Amino acid sequence: IFLNRSLLQYGDDYSVGAFSVVHKVTFIFVTLVMGINQGMQPIAGYNYGARQFGRVIEVLKLAILWATVAMTAGWIVCEFFPRLAALIFTTDERMLSEIVRGMRINSYIFPLIGSQMVISNFFQSIAKPWKAIFLSLSRQFLFLLPLLLILPRFWGIDGVWYSLPASDLISCITGFVLLAMQIKTFKKIDN
Repeated sequence: IFLNRSLLQYGDDYSVGAFSVVHKVTFIFVTLVMGINQGMQPIAGYNYGARQFGRVIEVLKLAILWATVAMTAGWIVCEFFPRLAALIFTTDERMLSEIVRGMRINSYIFPLIGSQMVISNFFQSIAKPWKAIFLSLSRQFLFLLPLLLILPRFWGIDGVWYSLPASDLISCITGFVLLAMQIKTFKKIDN
């Protein structure tokens, strides 16, 4: 709701339509990461319960690797073939232009987003629901909403588009910090 309002306030109907297409293309790659998460979750959970923290870290590394590969593929599509992806949805030149611009901006940090999603799911796997909930909500609410209120005031519609990768970046950094703390805990328990 807030994103669509910002797109309408600082842009127009084309901006809202462009975001819809950008979101659909993005979701293809996000779905791949969701599948990776579903494969990782029982393995991480089982090994966490068995106190096999080395195995937990190994499955986490593999999941992050493959999530990064999936989202990097998304980045390649959005950066190098955005018009081709957009042509699946429309042939309107003005809409295509807005979609291409939005897709390129939105995908700036795609390779990192996969790891953030895996880290969030990882905390769910090891019975740390509050960390998982925090990471899941931080990306869309805690960071995105304030950025949607601040950035467009300075950069208009570009600020709306840039608020998406900016919130993703802050969320990724937050996820890596929480993960580093958790791995340190694993190492203390192992010793």
